[in-house]
Amino acid sequence: MNILSRFLSPLLALSVLLPSLVRAQSVEIRDKNVVAQLVSDQDVIAPGEPFTLGLRFVIDPTWHTYWINPGETGKTTELNLSMPDGFSAGPLQFPVPKRFVTDFGFNIIEAGFGYEGTVIHPITVTPPADLKVGDEITITAKADWLMCDPATCVPGSATFSITLPVAGVSEKSTEAMSIQFHQKKVPQNVDWATDLSFADGKVTVTVEVPEGSLPPTAKLHLHPYDNFIFDQLSEPEISRENGKTTFLFDADETLTEAPESFAGLLVAETDTTKTGFRVSMGDAGAPNEFSEKSTTPSQPTAETDALPFGGGLIGILFAAFLGGIILNIMPCVFPVISLKVMSFVGQAGEDRKKVLAHSLTFALGILVFFWILTTAMLVIRSVSGGDVGWGVQLQQPGFVVGLIFVMVVVAMSLFGVFELGTSMTSMGGGLANKSGYAGSFWSGALAVLLATPCTAPLMAPAIGFALSQSAPIMFLVFTTLGLGLAAPYFVFAIFPKLLDVIPPPGAWMETFKQFMGFPMLAVAVWLIGVLSKQLNVEGLQWSLAAVLFLAVAGWILGRFCGFDRSNSARMKGRVAAILFFALSIGVAWKATGSRAEASETDIREVIASNQKKGTPVFVDFTAEWCVTCKVNERTTIKTDSVQQLFKDNGVEFVIADWTNQDARITEVLKTFGRAGVPFYVLYPGDPEAAPITLGDGLITQGDIEEAIAKLPN
Repeated sequence: MNILSRFLSPLLALSVLLPSLVRAQSVEIRDKNVVAQLVSDQDVIAPGEPFTLGLRFVIDPTWHTYWINPGETGKTTELNLSMPDGFSAGPLQFPVPKRFVTDFGFNIIEAGFGYEGTVIHPITVTPPADLKVGDEITITAKADWLMCDPATCVPGSATFSITLPVAGVSEKSTEAMSIQFHQKKVPQNVDWATDLSFADGKVTVTVEVPEGSLPPTAKLHLHPYDNFIFDQLSEPEISRENGKTTFLFDADETLTEAPESFAGLLVAETDTTKTGFRVSMGDAGAPNEFSEKSTTPSQPTAETDALPFGGGLIGILFAAFLGGIILNIMPCVFPVISLKVMSFVGQAGEDRKKVLAHSLTFALGILVFFWILTTAMLVIRSVSGGDVGWGVQLQQPGFVVGLIFVMVVVAMSLFGVFELGTSMTSMGGGLANKSGYAGSFWSGALAVLLATPCTAPLMAPAIGFALSQSAPIMFLVFTTLGLGLAAPYFVFAIFPKLLDVIPPPGAWMETFKQFMGFPMLAVAVWLIGVLSKQLNVEGLQWSLAAVLFLAVAGWILGRFCGFDRSNSARMKGRVAAILFFALSIGVAWKATGSRAEASETDIREVIASNQKKGTPVFVDFTAEWCVTCKVNERTTIKTDSVQQLFKDNGVEFVIADWTNQDARITEVLKTFGRAGVPFYVLYPGDPEAAPITLGDGLITQGDIEEAIAKLPN
């Protein structure tokens, strides 16, 4: 057990230390021209004591984001919080904005309100009074915004996570002063009498301002909380007398009568300060209560979006571990299971320590490649502003071609076409070799590569949670998932008697080894199908040509580089093999540039158009590289009985194909906390009704019938 102790001790230490490294600030995420971050004014929170989070934007020069009223064409910044039970949050707050006038050309000029430079949007969070001291709580958040410069506008989004310890006394963070600075810029609620009148194409707004409330030399502005009241491009005439401040605007061209209610932001600007006051008349209400919906999830309900095992880090880790175990029986991992069975065949009757060492090496291969995958996803998330998901590497044709290369090399080695030697063990082909520890390591690595197109039950919420967390938590979740994937093999290592059911080594092993090459080729065939959706015909043909050149290189290696050849012949053979291998790489590189035309279908518009007609929509989020998706389609979704079930219940069946990158599909998946496919959602015909999500992984006709039964009458 000394080997086991040496292997697991660093992992146990990692699981203890990683949570303590989590800061009270989320990672910074850049999306296009804005760097976004969620910050807290407290490093340590106390039960029942409110604290403040801040959504911070650092905006590139010439660009801006938007206020509560963004103008006629902008978009209000939104923040959706996901918090533990008992927590509550107020509305997202907006500091005093600036007015932007944008000339789009063609005589199109519009005004909007927003922010440039750096801005923090505060939001007050109140924990429950019975919060347990010593615990840690995690708050996740998703922000959506629109960023514009004088020439263009693009949407932005980011997902954050903050983990805060709970103590008897709270502790301020280094961000407290910055948050407080921007809180002071949030407009004040005042009860100043306000009146609005409309006559002769003019709108007059009069506010009774108490004496001394506004600096006498301040420049005044009035921004409405609603559009289409007065022309925002016009400069108002402003007068201040007898305690009344009056703004005379040109009316909006669509205004026909004075509105019964009005809310506006009166801004007093000096050389050093900009102070805002919320004024209103009629039943406009307190403007600071605007958009409370922006602090709560907009689509998934508590029922459909509940995290497994009560949520929290422990629940997520347990779900990840069980999901990893279940992943072993998913169809995508079968070829690697076959290789591992070969390994156990070779180990039958071996010393227990040796069997344990092979299992640990296999687990190490799994963990190392999970760590590599996690690092890659962190890099992608940092570059793309959070647009990363499980299996997204298979959206890249270059990765798919590379995986086909690996499958063909492994298959040829298993067929005995060539041997790369015990040091490389043929990337898995020499796994039957009793001392092939490298083979055990690479088969573990291969298991991770082939597992990414699959999603097992409990994996989806765990991965979705992990991708919204800081780097240490992501590593912890994916490490636990890897340990779950490796767990069944530890059973054989701990109970080697189970290997007694395997026949003793013999000549049959060579036949079995060669037969195991066919599952590898089956994977290659499946991956070629994936390429057919990613590349045009020319690109697919050149990709297959690259595979052919790779096979020639392998054949040369086995035929002319054996030890039965002279040194000169072996050298010539190796040079020829290298040249063909280089040719295959070059051809593959050229082929992957011949992409198929991107889909113009917007899944969001498809869903909305059907709901507008009152038609329920069943959306199959799928991809050609997702093996679980294909199994579900063939065994359940695309069967005659299920398709008839949709027709009988008036349900529109829609496919959201994520084979290639599609930001629109990614956005919908993220609203449900999902980071990959398969995923299935039944949208009721009523747009106000909550969507119904089905279980993760493999589904049955019964699951679909149960979802349809939940549709509102």
